[in-house]
Amino acid sequence: MLSLRDTFLLCIYSCVPLLATFSSAEKITYDKLSNGDVITVTLDQLLPTQPVLSFDKEFAKLNRYHEDLKSMFNDLCKANGAKGIKKWNEESQPTDASSYNCIDKPGTHTNDLSTVVIGPKAGTLYLTKGHHTLSTFWDMPNGGTSVPVMVKIAHNLHETGEDFWPEMNNDKEVWLFNTKGEKIKAKELPEYIGQKQLKHDKYLSLVYFLKDISYSSPQKKDKKKGTSNGSSIPFLELNWALEIRKHMKISDYDLNVLDEYAAALAEAATVMVDLPDDTIVGKSERTAKEMGKLSLVDSKALAALINDKKSDFNHALAYRIAVKEKSTPKRLLEEEAAEKEKEKQEKENMDENNSNNGIEISELETTKPD
Repeated sequence: MLSLRDTFLLCIYSCVPLLATFSSAEKITYDKLSNGDVITVTLDQLLPTQPVLSFDKEFAKLNRYHEDLKSMFNDLCKANGAKGIKKWNEESQPTDASSYNCIDKPGTHTNDLSTVVIGPKAGTLYLTKGHHTLSTFWDMPNGGTSVPVMVKIAHNLHETGEDFWPEMNNDKEVWLFNTKGEKIKAKELPEYIGQKQLKHDKYLSLVYFLKDISYSSPQKKDKKKGTSNGSSIPFLELNWALEIRKHMKISDYDLNVLDEYAAALAEAATVMVDLPDDTIVGKSERTAKEMGKLSLVDSKALAALINDKKSDFNHALAYRIAVKEKSTPKRLLEEEAAEKEKEKQEKENMDENNSNNGIEISELETTKPD
């Protein structure tokens, strides 16, 4: 028996023909789409192929949108392969693509589009690239399930039947590890994107911030253009997150406190660069060197990330704290602040006592009898 969602999707995919970019006049059905074709969908049509997100990567974007609405429309244009925002106004809405204009025609820059695989069940669409970007559009206050986006067909597997998930796994198009680093089954994947269903992998947030600080992203080359085009390694960041959790405990840090989050980043960065070059990272089947490990932590870049108020790190932290304050009763926040102040005072008193004791001992050691 079909679920409500399956019935809904069956109607969409079987009854309503969509337009492919190669011919704006040609009506086609999903089973006729080929690799590289571009279609327009709404966010609620997309099924995730991973159970986790870096919430902080999304928080950074959401805080920027809160401070500058233009950046949201700019990201919408980029995500739709249209380079950037050209014209918008206070009446423009993410759910209405006709209410704003991009620099280029949507779908022009296909490498910027999120990608999907067409599944065997009622032509379902499995998102394989763009989980963070599209989840941000889902979760932003003026976004939601009906935000239209253009996506590119990576593979059409509508005829694979029971071989669908083995093929997806073989092609490294699905990530089946939860926030504890434990293996899950494909049927345990969430039904929708967004933070209400995808869970926060805090180690993934560390990896997100540490790019070009303790690792760099190996680039794949476009032979025709001679340029790089994204990472050449599937699930690069997720595999690094899986590896880091073996060597540190994120629970040792309060990520709502800047100094503690900074300390967590410093430890994670050190863990990464200290790995032997031939260490296999996570489930990647690749060595740390192949996964972009740097020989040393770029301490200047790390300091800039932490100290620059306009960095993604500080945008994420600001939004994270705002979310906590909004969801936590005022009384509990006051009690927490008082407890932290008490701990701080006790530490200062202890340091002062240790310092005084050191002086007394030093004086005793250096004083000679008459």
